[in-house]
Amino acid sequence: MKHLSAVRFLTLSLVAGALLFLPPSFGLTQSQDQNPSSSGPKPNVGETVLVPKKTTPAPTPQPEEKKPEKINPKDIFTLSTSTNLVNVDVMVVDNNGNPIPSLGKVNFKVSDDGVPQAITNFSTGEAPMTICMLVEFSNKWWGFLYMALRDSYEFVRVIEPKDWVAVVSFDMNQQILQDFTQNRSEVTQALDQLRIPGFSETNLWDALAFTIDRMKDVQGRKAILVICTGIDTFSKLTYDQMLKISRTSDTAIYPVSILEFMTVRYGDSIDSLQARNALISLAKYSGGQAYFPRFEGELPSIYQQIAAQLRTQYSLGFVPTNPSKDGKFHKLKVEVVDAQGNPLKVADQKGKNVKYRVVSREGYYAPKS
Repeated sequence: MKHLSAVRFLTLSLVAGALLFLPPSFGLTQSQDQNPSSSGPKPNVGETVLVPKKTTPAPTPQPEEKKPEKINPKDIFTLSTSTNLVNVDVMVVDNNGNPIPSLGKVNFKVSDDGVPQAITNFSTGEAPMTICMLVEFSNKWWGFLYMALRDSYEFVRVIEPKDWVAVVSFDMNQQILQDFTQNRSEVTQALDQLRIPGFSETNLWDALAFTIDRMKDVQGRKAILVICTGIDTFSKLTYDQMLKISRTSDTAIYPVSILEFMTVRYGDSIDSLQARNALISLAKYSGGQAYFPRFEGELPSIYQQIAAQLRTQYSLGFVPTNPSKDGKFHKLKVEVVDAQGNPLKVADQKGKNVKYRVVSREGYYAPKS
């Protein structure tokens, strides 16, 4: 009996030792074999299971098959610049700022550094507007804060269901309060956040450059509505650099001054004169228009005019006859002509000639090779 017990003890010891030296993956492999129909992702299995080698290697995917999956809007944008296509948004407005509709491709003449160009792309008609509200939000003076908020809320009234609107505030930095939305309530809620400003700085040039950069890939008719004093505190960018950015961009800038309200009552100063000239130049270079309301009652008509202009723009496109990629600034000139190439005459309902002007960006920078 003692001999039998010793044999049993030796046998059990050998079995236990064999179990101890089995590889860790043994149990996992067994559980998989027992449950072949189990489903669901197992993130850690791939790290521990030993997969037997296959006699025939699996075919490797060809890189050409994956290329279509990696195409993105930036690739498309790069492709358009490689063909040198230049897009120009044009507005034709009368002396009161009201757009003149019903013009065709034959009514436009585009010159690049004085050389006439063939218009290859043309579109017009009513379209939703895509606009970013850039609101000055600083504690420099409570009156400026009040007028900035008042003017911002007033613009919400002209938003239509198909329009896209975003909200960005700025002081010494810029903050995106609301990305592009078609919900008017979301725009109002974004403005409701502007109550207690933390800084007195107004870095306007940096905020404009930031907003233009965010809108560079946005398609369609787009603009920036800047509700501001026009005074810049200490932006990293200089005013000259900002002018160059506005020239390069295809986003129109529409400044609405909250400083003019004060100059009417207390007179002009060096700061107010510089601010006014800066806003006018930025609007002109970008193809927009600057407004300087003196009274609150002017705002509804101003915003209606801006909305009408953006919804009735003419979009022109051409490939420059000069294909050189020199990185230089090219001067653009857009004229409105009749079928014979003479200046177009526009008459009102009474047959009286109407004076009008063409609003577009002044030029573009050619890409560098």
